[in-house]
Amino acid sequence: MSQENVSVVRRLFKAVESRDLAGLLAAYDSDVVIHEARSLPYGGEYRGLGGATRHAMGYLKTWGKFQTPADTSLDATFLDAGDHVVVLWRQKAHSANREAQIDLPAVSLYKIRAGRVAESRMYHSDTSAILRFLKGE
Repeated sequence: MSQENVSVVRRLFKAVESRDLAGLLAAYDSDVVIHEARSLPYGGEYRGLGGATRHAMGYLKTWGKFQTPADTSLDATFLDAGDHVVVLWRQKAHSANREAQIDLPAVSLYKIRAGRVAESRMYHSDTSAILRFLKGE
C-alpha cells in the first residue's frame, strides 16, 4: 500500500511541475488540509479543494514570474513512510534580470487517505531567504 501512496504524491508533484491544476486537484482528497509557512505570501492553512486551488494560485502568482522551465523541476526524492510520504525537494527561481537566484532545499510531509492526499505540510529551509529574494533584496 505505501508504494501506492508514493505514486499518489509523485502524481501531485508532476502536476505542480507542469502547472496542471486539474491534475493537482485530482491528487487531493476533497477535505484536504494544506499547511504552508505563514510568513510566505501564499502561506497559511488551506482547506478543501477550494483552498487547494487558492494555495496553487497563490504559489503560481508568487513564483511564476521568477521561474524558467528548468526552475519548475522540484528535483524531488520520495520517501515511503507508510500512510505518509516524505518528499525532499528544491525551491528554485531567478530574478527577471537573472542576477539573483534561489535554490533552497525543502521537505514536505503528505498524509494519504484512500488513495488521495489528505494533508500536506511544507517545511522550507530558509523562509527569510525566500522573502528577501521575492522582495528583490
